[in-house]
Amino acid sequence: MSSLVRRAPAAARLLPAGALIASPAVAIFLATNLANAGNLLFNMVFSRVLNPAEFHDLTVVLTIKLAILSVFGAVQMASAQMVARGPEQEPSLSAMARLHRKAFLILFVAAPVVLSFAMADMVTDALGLGSSRLLPILALALPVTAPLCIARGAAQGRISVRAMVLSANLEMIVRLAGAYAAWAAGLGLEGIVGAIALSLVAGWLPVRDDATRQIAAHPAAESTLALRLAVLAWPFAVLQVAQVFHLDADLLMSAAVLSSHDADLIAALSLIQRVQFYACFGLAGVLLPTIITAVQQGRPVLPAATPIFALVLGVGAALAVASSIAPEFIVTTVAGPAYAGAAPEVLSAVTAAFAFTCSYLAATLLAALSDRRGIALVVLALPFATAAIWAAGQSGGIEAMLHVKALAQLILMALSALLVAYALKTRHGRKTPA
Repeated sequence: MSSLVRRAPAAARLLPAGALIASPAVAIFLATNLANAGNLLFNMVFSRVLNPAEFHDLTVVLTIKLAILSVFGAVQMASAQMVARGPEQEPSLSAMARLHRKAFLILFVAAPVVLSFAMADMVTDALGLGSSRLLPILALALPVTAPLCIARGAAQGRISVRAMVLSANLEMIVRLAGAYAAWAAGLGLEGIVGAIALSLVAGWLPVRDDATRQIAAHPAAESTLALRLAVLAWPFAVLQVAQVFHLDADLLMSAAVLSSHDADLIAALSLIQRVQFYACFGLAGVLLPTIITAVQQGRPVLPAATPIFALVLGVGAALAVASSIAPEFIVTTVAGPAYAGAAPEVLSAVTAAFAFTCSYLAATLLAALSDRRGIALVVLALPFATAAIWAAGQSGGIEAMLHVKALAQLILMALSALLVAYALKTRHGRKTPA
């Protein structure tokens, strides 16, 4: 096993001692937010150079991309879970390397079918897109999506900080520079989406060695591994799909229940929420192997998770204060002066994103303990939250829609916190003699 695997438990042991600055969580957090800053710059640039209708289309395409990666992201979390369990998994890691290669081939063969579906007018019309070429261009990157997530999962399981940093930031650089070059060359929104597709390939390159380094170590057992990954991945797949709708349900339904002007404002608020969530999303990939390592070493779970949740709370508090003091500055800086009308709802959007981030991490923590109740709670809350947001949008417009969304996420966060507290208390009780 590589030295990165051997170093991961040692790094994890720093967390209970409160060595926050020295923890991998901080390195990943800083790297993720460097990438997030580039993604923010991407949106700041194109919210200004595109007209509101084009920017709305770009936001919808980005949401579709995130939805695709979210589904395959479940495999990423399952891969991380498997790799974090240590040297006894070497036969599975060898099979994972072969599965990584076969996933590319399978998706490459499936790509023409997906392209045909993406080109259908009914799909374009349902999403309110102005061009039928956007989704097919994005679909060209489909073959690399599953290998990217398998490889990132292997890197996360090893807590391979260098590979994770390079992957996140190379993807960001190619997306930002490539999209701007495409726009400057007159390729329009199609060129920008092409750069987004190319950036996924760029993000895959730094982490593919983490998935393939065991390729010759053991006989192939891809079918067995695929089944094991499926068993580990399906709860995360459900969580990831729920995540997309918890954060972006208002965006996806905005064209149906709001005026075109308010739908454009929702796109700007959705961007702010996405920046906030993805500022902390990378921490979930650290939280999972950290908790697994703590359990294997017989250490308390809560101290191991504390630095990660402290970072999330710090980000949430800072944004809440900024949103209260200068909401117009935030929305015009992020999306541009054309979206200043969204300023009164910035605090609601930030609150909703922060609350859901906490619920997401709580579900991840419980999943690391083989407890799926956190994921079940997030999923069960989704239809109620979505129905409430739809009704609020129809009756009260954008203000009611955002307020109800924030309230729904705060309730979900409170229930998630209670569930974590109960699970940890129960776990402690089982280990404590009567």
